Amino acid sequence: MVTVSSQRARSETNVPRQPITPPLVVSALLAALRTALGRVSIVDVTLPRGISAGLDREAIFAYCSEPPATERHFLGRFRQSGGHRELHLPAADRPASSLWTELPDSLDRSRKAVVLAGSLEQADAVLDLIEPGMSLVVRIAAHRRGTLSAALASSLKEHRTIACNAADIDQTFLWFVPDADFSPVCDALDLKPARRKRSRETLAREMSARARPARRSVVPDATLALAVPFETSWHAALAAGVLIHDGGYRSESDGDYSWLWTGPSNHFRVLLTGVLPTAGRLHVSVIKTEDVRNLSGLRVLVNGRHVSHRFEPWSELSGKVVIDLPPPPPTDDTTVLSLVCPHMVPDADGRRLLGLCVDRIEMLS
Repeated sequence: MVTVSSQRARSETNVPRQPITPPLVVSALLAALRTALGRVSIVDVTLPRGISAGLDREAIFAYCSEPPATERHFLGRFRQSGGHRELHLPAADRPASSLWTELPDSLDRSRKAVVLAGSLEQADAVLDLIEPGMSLVVRIAAHRRGTLSAALASSLKEHRTIACNAADIDQTFLWFVPDADFSPVCDALDLKPARRKRSRETLAREMSARARPARRSVVPDATLALAVPFETSWHAALAAGVLIHDGGYRSESDGDYSWLWTGPSNHFRVLLTGVLPTAGRLHVSVIKTEDVRNLSGLRVLVNGRHVSHRFEPWSELSGKVVIDLPPPPPTDDTTVLSLVCPHMVPDADGRRLLGLCVDRIEMLS
């Protein structure tokens, strides 16, 4: 079976793996954003990694660049938010400067929008998405100074920059804050803006740069030390309501609790976001099935390859599927979990074919 990952591995053998950001660091970053801005809408354009997965229940995920045609066809089967939203891909047959069509309509305009990018290249790819009142957060290597392209510098000329750092992590998040929000953000986070002496010549150069944007290095206006708890292991949970999957049904919910039935196809796929960078373990919580043979005869695949698993029962028709994951290959950024049920069962109304009812997938180190 040819998978997205195997195609990419063949065509991009020398492409380095995306940097891994520990979930605890991303969690601390999101906490800082909420403290400073209140209710936020996160637009995570770091797919297929999806670094905010499992950490923000209402994050909107998107790809920032056009995938190859075969990969696009495969990804077109998937929907996010438990099946309630399209998986946002750049619009086909459009130039790079006009990638986004329906994504802005998905934003909750009552919240402050924050675009989260995994690199400056990803940020460049979503320029059309960034509006003047939005924040942009970009991950860069801590030992490198961020250099903005002329186009990105022009888009962010009315923004100030906060460098967000975490101890012992070789990464920095550059948070580009709209000018109007900068002082309130600094007050909320108890930050002291950097004081710089500017000569007339420096001011003249800055005014000229604003008039004729060019590539420029980022000099932070403030620095934030992220409050990251020290833990040797980590755990992230993807609730049913946030899964990106290719099933035919949408998640259901009762308050904050959600669940999802697989079907009508017996082959159910989940795009695992926030996947472990090293060997780890998955726990798939199955709260119900209509046929016990779906538990005893379940097949599990990762990126099209069969993997061993064990089942820890809670009752005759429920339990936990435990899957030991090997480390991903160097170019394997897309991880697809497949659950294959041998016996699909019609529901009481005969309208749906049901396999497993899943309420969460947990990832553990």
